[in-house]
Amino acid sequence: MKREYDDEQDIVDHAADIDDADVCFYPAESTLAHRFLSALRAGGFDKRERPDFEDNGASLLLEAMRVDDHAGSGKKDKTRAREAALLREIEAAGLDVPPDVRVLALADSGLPAGRDHSYQAYVQHFTSTVSQHARNAEIYRAERQGHDLGFIVFDESTSYFEGLGAFGRPGAGRLHVWFNDSVFVDAILQSGADCVFWMAPYKRLDTIQTGVVPLPAMTVIDVALLSRPERVVYDPGRMVSSED
Repeated sequence: MKREYDDEQDIVDHAADIDDADVCFYPAESTLAHRFLSALRAGGFDKRERPDFEDNGASLLLEAMRVDDHAGSGKKDKTRAREAALLREIEAAGLDVPPDVRVLALADSGLPAGRDHSYQAYVQHFTSTVSQHARNAEIYRAERQGHDLGFIVFDESTSYFEGLGAFGRPGAGRLHVWFNDSVFVDAILQSGADCVFWMAPYKRLDTIQTGVVPLPAMTVIDVALLSRPERVVYDPGRMVSSED
């Protein structure tokens, strides 16, 4: 029994099932973005050792990774520790669970929201994870010359907004559009990837004025086009989770 999305194949399979209405192309649609998306939906990517997936017929490579906004990492990540404990409790209960079953554990770390997750932790985890995978980009290209390289990011963070500070009205501020945040864009530009699939299934924002704000479940980014749009700089000290 494994936690869902621990296996890279789970991430790719989930991305392939996302409807068109929930896909955003940023900063614009492109031939490359559609090539990657078509290969995903056609099941053309075969699992391999490095990078994680290859569609040899389409000359595409794909590297999978997960990010979140939890405070701490490794053993210091209280949410991950609680999820692991829940899995052990299920196994100890003696339930007849097939070994290939994936479990989605929604764990409460027991910490206050600001200590459980934060924008600062989100930035740190995203940039360090992308940078770690970026170190192998040139190796992948050398081994598979003529192939385009994609990163697929499974983002488990919540949504954020930039508040107005101590004198602002509670709940008022600017929505955090993660895929044009200058900090994240800079990390992507330095990643060595040609295309990025950024899945964000848990981002949700409710407002008093408009109700639920529709947010893309997956953003497909053609990295070569990222120099065109204006990047947005957010004040880390004013970033507030929608769960706070």
